[in-house]
Amino acid sequence: MPSRLTMVSGIQQLLTGERADPRAAQALFLVPLVVEFFLHLLPPESFDTDFAYGTAVALVPTLGAVAIARGLLASRWTTWLPVLDIVALGLYRMSDGTAIGVAVAFPAIWLGLQFGRRGVLVTTLTVLVCFVVPTLAKFGFTTAAFSRVAQITLMALICSAAVAMTAEMWKSQVELTRKNAARLEHALTDLIEQRRLTRTIVNGVDVGLVAIDEHGVYDTVNPRHREFMRLAYPQGHAGHAGQAGFVYDEDGVTLLASEQMPTTRAVGGEAFRDVLIWVGEEPSERRALAVSSTPYRRNDGEFAGAVLAYHDITELVQVSRVKDEFVASVSHELRTPLTSIIGYVDIILEDCEDLPADVRGYLVTVQRNARRLHRLVDDLLSTALHSVTKVLDIDRVSVSELLQRSALEAGKAATNAGLTLELDTSQQREELFVHGDSERLAQVFDNLLSNAIKYTPRGGHIVAALTQQDGQAVVCVQDTGRGISPAELGEVFTKFFRSSSVLTDAIPGIGLGLAITKTIVDAHGGEISVSSELGQGTTFEVRLPLPDPRSVPAA
Repeated sequence: MPSRLTMVSGIQQLLTGERADPRAAQALFLVPLVVEFFLHLLPPESFDTDFAYGTAVALVPTLGAVAIARGLLASRWTTWLPVLDIVALGLYRMSDGTAIGVAVAFPAIWLGLQFGRRGVLVTTLTVLVCFVVPTLAKFGFTTAAFSRVAQITLMALICSAAVAMTAEMWKSQVELTRKNAARLEHALTDLIEQRRLTRTIVNGVDVGLVAIDEHGVYDTVNPRHREFMRLAYPQGHAGHAGQAGFVYDEDGVTLLASEQMPTTRAVGGEAFRDVLIWVGEEPSERRALAVSSTPYRRNDGEFAGAVLAYHDITELVQVSRVKDEFVASVSHELRTPLTSIIGYVDIILEDCEDLPADVRGYLVTVQRNARRLHRLVDDLLSTALHSVTKVLDIDRVSVSELLQRSALEAGKAATNAGLTLELDTSQQREELFVHGDSERLAQVFDNLLSNAIKYTPRGGHIVAALTQQDGQAVVCVQDTGRGISPAELGEVFTKFFRSSSVLTDAIPGIGLGLAITKTIVDAHGGEISVSSELGQGTTFEVRLPLPDPRSVPAA
């Protein structure tokens, strides 16, 4: 008799359609047979010839199962084992006083399990030959005989068919499971490869990357960021957000507190870009980092952590400083002769009363432009692009008058450049006043008109218009010039920015005019915007808030 594990393994092989060990199925068949055998020996006189033949036939598939399992017979003989079992049961059924025929369910199940629909057909034919025909031949075509064989036949057919259908369903599920397992394995392989590729990219990029969870614990840190951490935390890092170290503000001097750290802000769910910090204990080894943070969330929308990117921009900051130092040096050298020019022009205008009118007009123009140039040099020298609000001389200023003066002065340059310049104040019947610095606002209008003239080809047209909208004085300067590409439109107010077409055509300029203009407008609480189309022209719009009519005008 096979062991219990061997029997279970054999049944599993039958269910999965594999080459099964027939000893398991044959052992199940022998259980009721052995019981019936011993019952039939008591009393001994019940042991008849048919029972003996049946027992002899039952020994054949039993020995065959052992021989197939040991490799003494080919596995193709397995089909005959349950058939011979049914033959043995048919002989037993012919014996008087035995009910062993119900055991036909075992070989019927075996045939259905292992051979499917073919097994059902074999079961049906074998039962008909071994049960129905002999029984009817022995007992005649009576109702009792038909009833006797009908039960056995139906039971065998139902058992075999039911098990065959179950086995087919089982096999289809097993096949589906295998396919799903193959897909899962393939997906897992792809995931592993993708993770390996991602790890390679993360470890290879020249950007410090760190992922933190919702509690601020460091989850992933790439090698580049570890270099930055060694500078900021030479004594080691605890692996959580907000740890104090040699981390400085953008000035490179002020140490950042824990709540000011980019990681602390990131844990709070804040998203930011290009926050400048410095890391490193020694000033000579200190690095400038532009930090960006992107939070990520779970499927339910809850904050799950953030990924921070640290870009080393030390060289860019140093280049910017060198550029600022160069501009400051040049501006300082220009400031002295300009001061001298302005001083001597002032002396001539004040002390020489008998100057011809045209000469005095020329000197006044020199004086005005020299003073404007002096202000521009002061802007360059003091890097005043972020501190204009501290030097504004606020007064009640007529926007109409300032724009008219700037247009009158720019008209001469426009005529010399072959352009027409039009001042349109027809939509504004009364003079508009704002609280502001007249010289600075004049600088705004001068810059816009100067740019329009500089970038408009000969034969073009420029319009400067003044209107009042929503409690604001609106100044528009529109030209029919070369225009600005959409890709560069967002950079026009950036310090030292010049478009590629301007650089190609070698049009003079340093890219400070519009940056200064925007800073002055912002300092007055106003807004400046630009719209443009390549080859069609550009429009700048300046909006300055008008004072509340109920307020008392400034003296």
